[in-house]
Amino acid sequence: MATFMIYLSSVEAGGSTAFIYANFSVPVVKKAAIFWWNLHRNGQGDEDTLHAGCPVLIGDKWVANKWIHEYGQEFQRRCSLNPEV
Repeated sequence: MATFMIYLSSVEAGGSTAFIYANFSVPVVKKAAIFWWNLHRNGQGDEDTLHAGCPVLIGDKWVANKWIHEYGQEFQRRCSLNPEV
């Protein structure tokens, strides 16, 4: 349902987290965190949350993620290779 990502290190150059369809990025700052909802309220996936880590040019990037779910939805909305299932 949601993601909480904590930056555990800073980098000298590069490494931002880019939200591709939402057209913005978040720089790497030690002890900073990002939170986002992965689903719309109707339960459908939110394409604006598609993200990627930009290449780290100088330094090392360390993050910790916490994926948040609710009421055991991992058993109701099981993962599948078929997006229609």
